[in-house]
Amino acid sequence: MPVLLKTLINTNELVKLLGQSNVVVLDCRFYLTDLSKGRSEYDKGHIPGAIFVDVHCELSGIESELTGRHPLPAEADFSKQLQRWGIDSSSKVVVYDDMGGAIAARAWWMLSQQNIDVQVLNGGYPDWLKEGGAVSLTPEKAKTSTVQIEVSFPWGITEQAIVENFETNQLQLVDARAVDRFNGENETIDPVAGHIPGAINRPFNDNLDSEGRFKPAEQLHVEWQDWLSGDGDDYVYYCGSGITACHNVLALNYAGIEAKQVYVGSWSQWAKRMLRVSAEQ
Repeated sequence: MPVLLKTLINTNELVKLLGQSNVVVLDCRFYLTDLSKGRSEYDKGHIPGAIFVDVHCELSGIESELTGRHPLPAEADFSKQLQRWGIDSSSKVVVYDDMGGAIAARAWWMLSQQNIDVQVLNGGYPDWLKEGGAVSLTPEKAKTSTVQIEVSFPWGITEQAIVENFETNQLQLVDARAVDRFNGENETIDPVAGHIPGAINRPFNDNLDSEGRFKPAEQLHVEWQDWLSGDGDDYVYYCGSGITACHNVLALNYAGIEAKQVYVGSWSQWAKRMLRVSAEQ
């Protein structure tokens, strides 16, 4: 039987958890074209007790010429970051955003690898407001944990593994970007348009209903079965910079299908590789 990860929590369930000493809520709102907007939206209102997460700096390392736009942070750095958020092995963590979990899924994926009990708020902050949830304007100061978790990222797939796959053909890549970006018709972020050869396209938005909540697990199971034919370890999920790919991993686990592996460099790293190879020829 596949080992499935914990996935979603709804607003009513979160209300019952707020205030418990081992509960940590992370606000992961993030906007690619305005890196300061996440903090400003948090300051306008957030779930009581939620800690703001700077996705660009705290869930990512520093971009270089050889990485994608949001590489994983160094393991030691992320270990200290968890400690600063007050997270240890006994914590129950809830993460949310305002994009149907597209951003919060990255935090969920990173924390799940550390055997931390973490779930994504289904519907995110918009659903919290619709359900009449309380709103705080006071920035939350995390209580630093005295326990440091030893961090590793075993589900992160490297660029080299993707290169080698052209010879071994063991992995099927699944691209979470919108259809037009996958087809190379609308690329405004990365220097090259298109997708990694051999990849199939399953936009992460297809996991959501019209209200920004995840479709029922049974429906997602049926939809994803139309795409998948092998074992969970045969599939690697990617996107533009290793963030929304995690949404597909989240959706699959919610649907009862094992998924873990993400090519974090994603298209932003692969596009840089293409430019380097072209320059060398």
